[in-house]
Amino acid sequence: MLIPTFVASIAFFSIGDVLVPGKPAPAFTVDSFVRGQEVKTLELGKVHVIEFWATWCGPCVASMPHLTELQKQNPDVQFIGVAGFERGKDASDSKNRVQEFLQAKSDRVGFAIAFDGDGTMATEWMTAARRNTIPTSFVVGKDGNIAFIGSPNAELDAAIAEAKKAVSSVVPPAPTATKPNTTDSGSPVKTVQVSEEPTDEKGTSTTTSVSTETHSVTKNGVSSNSVVTVETTVEIRDGRRKTTVSRTEAGSSDAAKQSSGTTGAPGAKSSSGASGSSSGSSKSSSSGNQP
Repeated sequence: MLIPTFVASIAFFSIGDVLVPGKPAPAFTVDSFVRGQEVKTLELGKVHVIEFWATWCGPCVASMPHLTELQKQNPDVQFIGVAGFERGKDASDSKNRVQEFLQAKSDRVGFAIAFDGDGTMATEWMTAARRNTIPTSFVVGKDGNIAFIGSPNAELDAAIAEAKKAVSSVVPPAPTATKPNTTDSGSPVKTVQVSEEPTDEKGTSTTTSVSTETHSVTKNGVSSNSVVTVETTVEIRDGRRKTTVSRTEAGSSDAAKQSSGTTGAPGAKSSSGASGSSSGSSKSSSSGNQP
């Protein structure tokens, strides 16, 4: 049975604010870590897997050995299980339940576990993505954007592999002596990711969201700009949810002028993003437990 406040937060969520793959990951705001080294923020340049679960959720417990094996296979990826739906009398009692569970199941859990006592992270991630079942996995890519939302199954394995292949930043071209201040635009690069899973949503619908991000990198006096347009289309039909994410990246570079006696700071990086109007829905699953 759904928690009333959880339902209310979903009901009043604007369609344009739905968290879908391609959008920046929300803030990482757990209360504390119960197992593993504490993480305060999600580090850029590194892939993260955020898994929402609860001790009372059978499918969550059943998926833990698989997640543990994935962590062993991918030591360069940070796996964090977020306990945000415990059913204790209060936050202290809920945290004790998590600690007791980990003591009893220590051989089954081989990744970090964090506690979200006030439900802030559950709201900013699960509610924002319109996910009402657990376990739910979020893959955050090296660029800090959501790369995958779904169940911890084979699709998660594939999403992690794809996220690891992605480059963490735009590599600027070497400056030329003949045209130090000209701009060279590269051909746009387009990638398409399609995923499909069962859903309990009724009827037939198609929604699309579009967002644009601009990244700027300066290295060795050369400025490189990259514009990424992400178009996400979600189609609900015959009890299935199909999510298609198209990313188109176009880049350009400008050799920075060198002033006498000074040089640009190598590796300096800045980024800015702008989102256009959007509509859409993240994937939902008919398996798992409702928090």
